[in-house]
Amino acid sequence: LAAATEFFGLMALLILVVLVVRLDVVVYGDSISEASFTEALHVLLTLATGLIFVWGAARHAQARGYLVLVATMCGLIVIRENDYLFDYIWHGFWKWPALALGLAGLAIALRHRDTLAIPFLQHFQTRSGTFMYCGFLLLVVFSRLFGTGSLWEPVMGDAYDPRIKNIVQEGLELLGSGLIGYGAILGLLQNFGLRASPTFYDNDAL
Repeated sequence: LAAATEFFGLMALLILVVLVVRLDVVVYGDSISEASFTEALHVLLTLATGLIFVWGAARHAQARGYLVLVATMCGLIVIRENDYLFDYIWHGFWKWPALALGLAGLAIALRHRDTLAIPFLQHFQTRSGTFMYCGFLLLVVFSRLFGTGSLWEPVMGDAYDPRIKNIVQEGLELLGSGLIGYGAILGLLQNFGLRASPTFYDNDAL
């Protein structure tokens, strides 16, 4: 039952991504702008993930450094995705709250640097860690590479429309943040794998 629930839950996540993108593009005629439903859900999922890790850092002192770093990363993504709101103050203002958050998170992580490596290994070897880091790579690496104009321009030729590559990129980012959020919820239920013995990778194991 648990396996079936998870399977269909992940299927629902994939369908939700398509439905949200379709809502923006087909219903509202939006090419996924900064104020779109796709962007809003992406930011909401990332923010929820960050709050989960903030809660985890407050609760699990033995992993505080690692959990704070993940929460800080989520916060930086949220700030960057909302740069257009900070531009109402002045153009490029988003860099200052991002810098402040980054320095604060780094300072806390360094203060608890003895809780970085082992908790990371413990979490990384769990299913929740797998979902989270696959989603993270999809969000920050694959979506950027697959959604570049240099890829789509040769494919579309004279019919190239930058809105197409933008829709592809933003849809992949939403999927990545969805996987990250799912992994964060799973990690919360499993205490981020902190009760497991960490696996150390070496040449013999490989």
